[in-house]
Amino acid sequence: MEQIILNVYDDENNVVKTCKAELMELKFGSIRSLMKLLNIEDINDTAQLLKTVYGAWEQLTKVLTGCFPEMTDEDWDNVKVSELIPTLMAIFRFSFSEMLAIPKDSKN
Repeated sequence: MEQIILNVYDDENNVVKTCKAELMELKFGSIRSLMKLLNIEDINDTAQLLKTVYGAWEQLTKVLTGCFPEMTDEDWDNVKVSELIPTLMAIFRFSFSEMLAIPKDSKN
């Protein structure tokens, strides 16, 4: 499995903190709230991208903080969007691959 890393930057664009993800399974409520973000790669308009991320920010930071427990609220304000979106996609891929690994009962 790929290692997921997220950087926090200062005002001069220097990396001041690097955190490694502790991947977790997402709860259905989080998945439901974040489904719009799965199509984020299809968004070509920066304003639409930011609006989508902003609309799901509370659930998004809840999921992200679960994966990056050493991050603070202030840290999230200093993460580059260009790094955040691929990080989210990697977390989603992991979560969905875990769901697909659930054994199927051939009786049903």
